[in-house]
Amino acid sequence: MKINNVNTFANQKGAVLATSLIILMIVTVLGVSVMKTNILEEKMVNNDRLHKEALHIAELALREGERYVDPVSGNSPEFTFNNFVTTDTTTDKGMYLTTAAPTSGWWKKEGGGVDWENSNQVKASSSGIDNPPKYIVEQLPVHNSQVDSIESSTVQTRKYYRVTSRALIPGTKAKVMLQSTYLK
Repeated sequence: MKINNVNTFANQKGAVLATSLIILMIVTVLGVSVMKTNILEEKMVNNDRLHKEALHIAELALREGERYVDPVSGNSPEFTFNNFVTTDTTTDKGMYLTTAAPTSGWWKKEGGGVDWENSNQVKASSSGIDNPPKYIVEQLPVHNSQVDSIESSTVQTRKYYRVTSRALIPGTKAKVMLQSTYLK
């Protein structure tokens, strides 16, 4: 009996190896692309979370500033806004007259406004947060209005205040500034 030694490997040219390397390269490129997309999405979600956190903290300081202006909020009866400052901040930090404001408001740092990092120029929230948000109150120009009341029909001077709050998340670029106008 004669045995034929057929060398089956001699006829192969390596097509399977080349094809499998090409497929492996395509799968690797797709995997890296998906990984980059996931990392980008994770950064976007984290930035959104930090922004929302800063927004909530700024809202907290804004409400605190409004309570500071509101006479029903429990502030002492001797509290008046006669201690608003015009150019220096030694009288009562965080209180400003808009009529004396540089350019268009104390809340803008450009043009000589408030330095939000200077604790002598802003009020820090008493919220108990490690890096508390800060706020300022600006007294806007006086507005005279007619009062419709049974007790009196005299013209009453009403004052408008602009409360501006600013919150930062330490170690990030998350920063939010909010404003409200309050009539007293």
